[in-house]
Amino acid sequence: MSPFRTAIFEKPMDAERRLADFGLTLGQILAIRDSARAAADDASPLMPLNAPGTLAYIYGVGALRGQVLDDEWMVDRTLGVEAVINRRLGIRLGYQNVDRACDADFPPMPRSSKGNGTAQLCRLPLFDYFDVDLESDADRLPDEDAKDPLGDQIRTYFVMVGEDGSVELSCPVIGNKRYAGFMERIFVDRPDENWEGSIDPDTGPIDDFDVPVIFKDKA
Repeated sequence: MSPFRTAIFEKPMDAERRLADFGLTLGQILAIRDSARAAADDASPLMPLNAPGTLAYIYGVGALRGQVLDDEWMVDRTLGVEAVINRRLGIRLGYQNVDRACDADFPPMPRSSKGNGTAQLCRLPLFDYFDVDLESDADRLPDEDAKDPLGDQIRTYFVMVGEDGSVELSCPVIGNKRYAGFMERIFVDRPDENWEGSIDPDTGPIDDFDVPVIFKDKA
């Protein structure tokens, strides 16, 4: 059981109000999601296997900054984590690819295990600096004992985009290179949950049928 309680904003109206506390809108978060998913979908079969996740991360961070940067939100690269920061609000925002989002029963899991950088961006350790480990970044990776210089003043959230297009803005807590829990989760959008209504009756599963049994006459 999680040692702390998670604040979940599940209803659209509640999510919209909570985002407004950060000076953000649902539309901005959706635009970040759309940009990341479009980039992932553009990955060619000829590209490396990690191309969809890499492209989603690159364009997700770019869209995050394009949507948010203004006089208060600034580019932030503390401990090598690509993010934006609002010092007045005490909030840092990053981007993260996850398996799925906006499920109260099954919290999102990152698409890759994480290391030192992001793990230091929360009071209870956060996550890796990046979704992809590039050799050219080796000289700027933080040491094991590196600490966030703003750790007492800044809370770090991530725009978490699932493979199915679901998206939430959440503040995770990291342990053993995985999400150990969440301080807060703001549900922004999820796919249509009406699974039964989307099934084609001609090709969908059959839930009521009889198998004909024919008894063979004895010779």
